[in-house]
Amino acid sequence: MEGDVARKHARDFNPVIVTADFNNVEITYKDVEIEGADKKKVKVSPTIKLNREGDVFSFTLIDKDNPANNQTYKIAYVFGGNWNQHFEAQVGSAYYPTPMRWIVEDGQWTAKPFNDIWWVADGTPDGRPKKPEEMPKAKTGDATCDGCHTTGFNAAKDKESGRWVGRKVELGIGCESCHGPGSKHAATKGKSDIVNPARLNAVQQDQLCGQCHSRVTNRQEKELSYPLGFVPGNVDLEQRVKFWTYSSNRKNFWANGYSSKNRQQYHDVQFSGHTKAGVTCITCHDAHSPRKGYAQLRLEKGKLCLQCHKTSAEMYKDSTMAQAGVGCTDCHMARIANRSDATQKNKSHWDASSHTFAVVMPQAADKLKMKSSCDACHEGADKAAKGSAVAQQQAEIKKKIAELETAIAAAKKGKKAKEAGKLLAAVKDDRSFGAHNPQKAMALLDKALKIMAKK
Repeated sequence: MEGDVARKHARDFNPVIVTADFNNVEITYKDVEIEGADKKKVKVSPTIKLNREGDVFSFTLIDKDNPANNQTYKIAYVFGGNWNQHFEAQVGSAYYPTPMRWIVEDGQWTAKPFNDIWWVADGTPDGRPKKPEEMPKAKTGDATCDGCHTTGFNAAKDKESGRWVGRKVELGIGCESCHGPGSKHAATKGKSDIVNPARLNAVQQDQLCGQCHSRVTNRQEKELSYPLGFVPGNVDLEQRVKFWTYSSNRKNFWANGYSSKNRQQYHDVQFSGHTKAGVTCITCHDAHSPRKGYAQLRLEKGKLCLQCHKTSAEMYKDSTMAQAGVGCTDCHMARIANRSDATQKNKSHWDASSHTFAVVMPQAADKLKMKSSCDACHEGADKAAKGSAVAQQQAEIKKKIAELETAIAAAKKGKKAKEAGKLLAAVKDDRSFGAHNPQKAMALLDKALKIMAKK
């Protein structure tokens, strides 16, 4: 595997691929909420220590008041490396996602643990590390992570331990994740004996990607966070899983249903006109691309948009925003979601792009208490003023469009109506009501009205 796909998913431990700092690092997590023996939430501040001895990387859960309770585990699997890097450790015969997560942009560990499954409250300020046999059976990597980070994965509950145990064809996302089982194709070399995602219909394509680029609960096995048995070409994803929503998981969504967390692209595109038009994930993304850091896009961002949105591109050209270097995706795929938790360096990371392709104006964002598409460049009074100005310009242009439509309708046919109609179409077909370039839109409408006013 090459590029971003390989770096996002599970790999056998190898010191070469670890970017995170394990060199005698001690981390204390403050005010971690865990359940006490009475099932009530209590806050503890546990400590872990990371260590490297040669090619062996490990972490130790520290019990400061009773070191006999310390627990040390070796790193078994490495996940990611482009934006975040996290790990699974072996606990007995099972594998669990570790508490620490490395943020590549900051070069630091997160200030809060990735999960809180490693500790139990014991009345002390730092709690107590759980013993291997106390680890939650439904929180293994095989139950929560590995279904989307491996190829050919299946899981079943071990009768003796009660833990979910997974079986996989290979680590990471390999060919069969997108092309389906390949043994028959390998034997026959026939094109009809393997799935080509490009030949699937739009629903099949989106569900192929959506099986992992979403947050779900398995409908049959509610402890699992992914579908079982789904293969490329299927269209029954919604029958296999229940998609999270703002109502069910408010920490992952804004009040309007847009994603506030990463890896929810399938949720977002359901809001998009792209989906209704048959535009799919692989219209823009190429899973075979080795271009790290470019989301494996088929072309540069701006060029991709221009392939379809030619009228909008013409309207936007030479606008104030265009001259400032603002591109289509800066507003239509604003980073209003986050994949990275806080570190000592940064309290928040708005580092995941929205896939609704809708612009969230400051006024709407304020009402919904969410991030707006303008936040990356504007803040405070400046942002509010810019948002109000755009809204006012759009209102004026809509009024002028209505005035022009009335004039053209009254004229019915004729050279003037035809000429003015072309100018009107240039504004209406842009579909931004002047937001892309208010000066140009207004000039075109004024010109059309002058034409209609001629005797």
